[in-house]
Amino acid sequence: MKQSLIILLVLFLTSCSSSKIIELGNATAAKGMDVSQKAQGIYATLSEQSAIDKSQQDEVKVLTHPSPSTMALPDTKAPDFSRQLQPRIQAYQNLFEVYKAFSLLTDPKYSDKTKEAMTALQDSYDAIEKMPDLPSDVKTKLPNVLKMAGEAVQAKEVKKNNEILYVLSEVYLELWNADKPTWNDYIDLIYNSYAEGLNTVDSKRYDVSKISQSNSGPYSDSATIILMYRLQNRDDIMKQKNDLKKQLDAFGQALQELTKAHAEIARQSTDISAVISSLNKIEELLKDK
Repeated sequence: MKQSLIILLVLFLTSCSSSKIIELGNATAAKGMDVSQKAQGIYATLSEQSAIDKSQQDEVKVLTHPSPSTMALPDTKAPDFSRQLQPRIQAYQNLFEVYKAFSLLTDPKYSDKTKEAMTALQDSYDAIEKMPDLPSDVKTKLPNVLKMAGEAVQAKEVKKNNEILYVLSEVYLELWNADKPTWNDYIDLIYNSYAEGLNTVDSKRYDVSKISQSNSGPYSDSATIILMYRLQNRDDIMKQKNDLKKQLDAFGQALQELTKAHAEIARQSTDISAVISSLNKIEELLKDK
């Protein structure tokens, strides 16, 4: 009798654990969709920087020209990363579809959706494989995705499916980490050069009376008023720059936590608290601040 009770208790605990794993698998797939959407927004913001850079450089050229009345309308050719950015936006659109398909597989009602999940997985692989200038570390990990894409995806096989998602998210994380120094340098170049350019504008170009109207500082001499105005401009530009870079940092951390969550769920003995911690961190990191 005692042995039967022990067996029943083990079966009950196993059932509860399995239910929790399925619940966590679904929650992690939902966070995967959130991360994928955030990535598309990040890359869209990076895509906008070329036009911002052009506008700012044109402005500096006008303000620093010795004779604006005689100069031609500036038309700066700013660096353009659209060749690199558009494929990455597409890749994360494909990744979103992967998570959408895999989230359905945690529900028995959608056990016939394995083909859609396999197709989405293959599309996500293709999107990365076709990228121009693909970092070598990413190329090294891609065969692991191809191998996983060739294995059968099954409904309710949460651990196995998260093993597949772990391998895939690890490639995306590797790509992000390889790209991030380039994006940071790009943002630094745009905003630092703008701040430095504005600082070279001749003081004679400023209308001190207009600066005073929008500035409540207790200053009366023109030189101080202009310097304080320059400082405020510089600080505003640096804040724009740093806010952008913080977005990149937060996204990278969210992608890392997503990868950790997949790895933990895929383990034979899952630390449920570790998965929940990663999911909570992702939610916090993706908040607009």
